[in-house]
Amino acid sequence: MFNISSFGKNLIIKDKNKVTTSDKQTFIDLVDTFSMAHQRSLKVEKEHGLKLEKYDGLFYILIENLFFAHYGEWQGELIMWYVYDRTDEDGNLYPMMLFDEETGDETEVVIESGSDLYSFIQKIAKKIKNKNKK
Repeated sequence: MFNISSFGKNLIIKDKNKVTTSDKQTFIDLVDTFSMAHQRSLKVEKEHGLKLEKYDGLFYILIENLFFAHYGEWQGELIMWYVYDRTDEDGNLYPMMLFDEETGDETEVVIESGSDLYSFIQKIAKKIKNKNKK
């Protein structure tokens, strides 16, 4: 019989060997992995004519919902744009147009990687936070 009261009694954890992952790195890993999975599905469809939507569609819905639940509405929308809509059929990147309400300027933003997306989201979040302080 297993005695739960002694579980972990001899377990020793050393802080110096503790592995930590930053929020930034976790975000990048999640977004880039999701994007690679989507690109792989598109490649299978293009090369073999197999549409995997009926098989993996529920997984995509689950992943999308987790992104929205964790990161919120506007960040989730940007993540979905990054995964699904930032490239054309040939893999060329579409720029995003960023409109600055304060100056009226419009800037073209090219997001090539999960790291770029993270930095962009942080920049927008900072602007929103500063605007809300006023």
